[in-house]
Amino acid sequence: MLNLDKNGYNRLVKIKTGIRLIFFVTFLGALYSCESERVTYTPAGYDITKPDDSELGNKLREVSGICWVNDSLMLANNDEVGKIFAINLRDMKNFNYRNIKFGEKNDYEDIVKVDSAIYLLISTGQIVEVTNYKDEDSVRTHVVASLAGKNEFETMYYDPEIHSLVVLCKSCHKEKDHVRTAFRFDLATMTLIDTPYYKIDIGAIREKLNDSRAEFRPSAAAIHPLQNKLYIVSSIGKLLVITDTKGKVEQAIAISPVMFPQPEGLTFAANGDMYISNEAATDERATLLKFVYKKQ
Repeated sequence: MLNLDKNGYNRLVKIKTGIRLIFFVTFLGALYSCESERVTYTPAGYDITKPDDSELGNKLREVSGICWVNDSLMLANNDEVGKIFAINLRDMKNFNYRNIKFGEKNDYEDIVKVDSAIYLLISTGQIVEVTNYKDEDSVRTHVVASLAGKNEFETMYYDPEIHSLVVLCKSCHKEKDHVRTAFRFDLATMTLIDTPYYKIDIGAIREKLNDSRAEFRPSAAAIHPLQNKLYIVSSIGKLLVITDTKGKVEQAIAISPVMFPQPEGLTFAANGDMYISNEAATDERATLLKFVYKKQ
């Protein structure tokens, strides 16, 4: 046993306190390092930690879908509002968006432009076609497809190779959180193929993440125009998943819940720049994030 005077005892206490502090700082550093690694992991050609961040304003607080048209124009829909909004990409501070009313209130979840027509997805699986969308006096709307069953959808994208719209389940009956099912609507024949086009294996996503409890409920998707890969964002679970065009998982990336509080729109410019929109969370702002593509 050590015999210490008062000064010796005080020195020993300081040494023990210092050791504890070193261990604590080291532990925090390890946590920060892991979090930094999680956030900075990024798909080829992008730095998803450094977007150009633009606010969208009150008219698009509940933005639930976006589609790129050209370098100066993006179209968007606002959940439960039967309007198409035009975003001026050259003047992102102008929130007085030109808009066209095409229909009544409904749970509109995504928007796609193909040639001169606009297509919107309703959460229950209906696809609405809007023509003459530039003129409210002559705009025409009708339902072109409807998927039966107890299903929930938030995601629709265009695949030019098969000239089809593809809708992807957020949660559909009989999936049991093992897969996410895709269906396609053939634009050449204006026919819905109600058998699955492909299925995404959630187990493969969890394996990529090394996380057996990861959730994957797609909220937006688009095909990369240069890579020909499908990018899917999942607001629930905070994931960016990259697959081939038939749903085979190639990458699964955890994304920051701070930067992506509620990502529900995804689209690409012709040069590969990626845009992801966030619906406004409580007391927060809706945002449009632009990620510049650098071809490798």
